[in-house]
Amino acid sequence: MGRVVAGTALFLAFGTGCVSVSQVQTADTLGSGKFQFGIEPGVGGAALISSEAGTEAIYYPHVDLSARYGVSDSVDLGVRFGSSLVELQSKFLLTDPRDPNKAISLAPSVSGVFLGSSTDDSSISYVNVALPLLVGFKTSGGSELVLGPRVTGTRLSGNALEEGAAVNILSVGASVGYALRVTEGFRLMPEVGVSVPVLGEVNTTQTDSEMASGFGGGFVQFKLGFLFGGGRPINRSANIDADDIDHGTDDTGDDVN
Repeated sequence: MGRVVAGTALFLAFGTGCVSVSQVQTADTLGSGKFQFGIEPGVGGAALISSEAGTEAIYYPHVDLSARYGVSDSVDLGVRFGSSLVELQSKFLLTDPRDPNKAISLAPSVSGVFLGSSTDDSSISYVNVALPLLVGFKTSGGSELVLGPRVTGTRLSGNALEEGAAVNILSVGASVGYALRVTEGFRLMPEVGVSVPVLGEVNTTQTDSEMASGFGGGFVQFKLGFLFGGGRPINRSANIDADDIDHGTDDTGDDVN
């Protein structure tokens, strides 16, 4: 029973297009005071494989809009809305902002919704918390290859689910994208993301909690991001050592701040 309810919850959460498993952003932050606006059209697919029902798969369009602001050189805050409902985003750069070769950051986000009906007193709530680690490899032209392993926790609950279930799902996944810097104020970013549920807990009003694992399914998504905003200036220095970073200069003695 737990697998059936968990499977239903998975399709409600992912199959209806609620969750974005793509980041569509660079690992590097924007820089203090910088603003970025994004348009993210794409398509997703969800598949659930079970011995009882065989393979169930659906495909769906997924379109989001995003807006991000550089609070400081190392912190971005933003929001994404559309097929992903409303998602609050953040990004914390772990490497030095002046590093011309790489950027590593944590980009936690949270999204959710509550739906209720006054006619039959049914309701359902959904919360999704994601913790991606973004690893970016910069090019001399200002483009960036971005790898994004991630862990995601999803919770669905409400009497609209079978037996008033509450379902908690832990998923792992990853994404790979390339932010091509076309002009100073525009980047084009294709990205592919995958997510696989690995552990679930089902609680109902009539039975004790039940654990489920090995769902035998997964989710894949492709997005093409149109990112508008100047972002951080290109650092053309070939290398910056630790002493140069501490003193705010590059290997030629010029100021890099």
